[in-house]
Order: sequence, then structure tokens, then C-alpha cells
Amino acid sequence: MTLALRTAVAATLPSEEQLDLQLAALPAHDWAEVAALFARDLPELEVVLALPGAGPLAHALGELRGLTVLEVEGGRLPQTPGGPTLGDAVVVTRDLTDGLAELELLLRAEAAALRVRAVAVGVERTSGPGRTRLELQGLRVLSAVALASTPAGLKFEQRVPSRLRHVS
Repeated sequence: MTLALRTAVAATLPSEEQLDLQLAALPAHDWAEVAALFARDLPELEVVLALPGAGPLAHALGELRGLTVLEVEGGRLPQTPGGPTLGDAVVVTRDLTDGLAELELLLRAEAAALRVRAVAVGVERTSGPGRTRLELQGLRVLSAVALASTPAGLKFEQRVPSRLRHVS
């Protein structure tokens, strides 16, 4: 379940600043619960690509599925010892808003002979265009928690369109 993540997020609402701080401080074992749900729903993969801030979630997913984890630093994919890593990949991001960082990583991954099949998201901001941008690229988007921006601040998403699939 994503109970620990949902509880941590609920404690910060409606503040975006507090949410960012809480996600950064979330213990690895709480991210491991989310990773277990993603591991169940993702296709066969070889690589986990972690955007900045998503390291604990990416490493937990990598351990569960026995995958190579590459953490992106400065917008670049790291060099792997023993040559390039090839195959199917998942992009892991802690927080999905506009999807631009994820799209940039998709392009870099394809240039490095990696085929991104999905994006795993800790917290999705449904008022941003991130999900739509990624799905238009043919990517499957899995999110553990969905938040909506309202005039009063952030709150748990209550509108759940059929295309918005949660793993929790």
C-alpha cells in the first residue's frame, strides 16, 4: 500500500513547500512500499532511470526487480562500468508536474539506446500537463498519489478520470 506516502503527503497539505520538504525527508522503507506496487505493475525491464530526488524510490524498485539503477545528474545519464546499458527502461520521478524533465530524459535515454516503456511517479500533480505529455509519447504513467491544485492550495485529487490509473 501507499499508506505511509499518503499519510506523509496529507500532513503537508495544502502547502507545496511543505510537500517538497516532506517528500525529500521520506524514509527509504516508505518508498519501498511504493516501489513494491510499481514492481508488480511494470513490464519486464533492464534499467531504472532516476531523476534527481527520486533515488530512494528508484533504488527500492531496482532492488525488488534486480535492475540496474542510473541516477541522472546535471541532465546527463551516468556512464556505466563495463560499457553502455541497453534495453527497456522505466523513468522514476518523485514529483510529476509539467513532464518536461521526464521528456528530456526520454530523449537522452533513446540517444543512449534505451527504450523507455513507462514512468513511475511518487506524487502526480494532476493540474499540470505532465501525464498528457508522457502518454502522447506512448508511455505508461503509474502514479502512487495524485494531487490537484486548488485556489486554497494542494489537495488529494477527487476527480478520477478513467485514464488516470493509480497503483494504490
